[in-house]
This record gives sequence, C-alpha cells and structure tokens, in this order.
Amino acid sequence: MSGEENKVCTVCRQEFAPVPPGTLFEEAGEWLSAEFWEDAGSLCPRCLENRARLAMMYIIDR
Repeated sequence: MSGEENKVCTVCRQEFAPVPPGTLFEEAGEWLSAEFWEDAGSLCPRCLENRARLAMMYIIDR
C-alpha cells in the first residue's frame, strides 16, 4: 500500500485511488486542474481525461 487513501471525485462522485497519470490526457487534465480550475487532486483519472479533451475542443485562447 502507498499509504494514500482513496478519494471521491468531485465531478462524478466515484471513489478513486490517487495514481500518477497514465495517459497524456490525464496529464493535461492534471495541469488544467492545478493551473486553471484550482481543484488539483480532486478528480478521478477518467474525469481528468474528459476535462482535457473538452478543454482542447472548447477553450479558446484569446
């Protein structure tokens, strides 16, 4: 065991174990969580991936 307890995702409410990102979208989602939405560590890997994919499609750099 890594000593870290499971968390509950603030988006989908599913329980997840904190793990290093497994995909580029998860990594991008973590960056967005830390830098853009300021909710780092509170989203599961699936929601991190979805956030990054949606941001890639809908966030417009002005």
